[in-house]
Amino acid sequence: MTRPTVLIIEDDPAWQELLAEFVADAGFRSVVAATVRDAVARLGEQVFALAVVDISLSLPDHADRGGVSVLRAINQLPQRMPAIVVTGYATIDLAIETLAELNASYFFRKEEFDRRKFIDVVQKITIEADPLAELSDREREVLHLMAAGLTNRQIAAELTVTVNTIKKHTQNIFTKLNVESRTAAVARAFKRDE
Repeated sequence: MTRPTVLIIEDDPAWQELLAEFVADAGFRSVVAATVRDAVARLGEQVFALAVVDISLSLPDHADRGGVSVLRAINQLPQRMPAIVVTGYATIDLAIETLAELNASYFFRKEEFDRRKFIDVVQKITIEADPLAELSDREREVLHLMAAGLTNRQIAAELTVTVNTIKKHTQNIFTKLNVESRTAAVARAFKRDE
């Protein structure tokens, strides 16, 4: 199964390395952009599961707010993409602006950074953004065939497995999507595109 990709927007090479490591620990691949221009270009090239955005994208200029421009670009995307702010120059006004006005999902201060909490937040946000993120490739196949209206017996024949195997996959899908029926599973899966 291909792991979803997180876009890391960070100018400091040490933080780039740390954040990429933490994102990998959370189960995702990462792509790093060091400038506003690079970040905006990457946003146009592919869909990311999440963006991790530093606000100041200029080491010599602590007042730089290039990350705010990136958050604005993320808000203009046709699909919803959650963002986490990680910054060393935090103020209450900046937190309010990024969380309330620019729809960032979480705000981390670098001086109080908690690795475990960051990984937990990344996993939680990406699962909320994509309810299918926890499904295996096989479970996605089963869900797709469910959506096409096939019965368990038909799905089993299509995938060359037993009906009991399909029942187990179906139960796993219900559990992971927090639903109790095939109709609800299909509805929950396709609601993410709205």
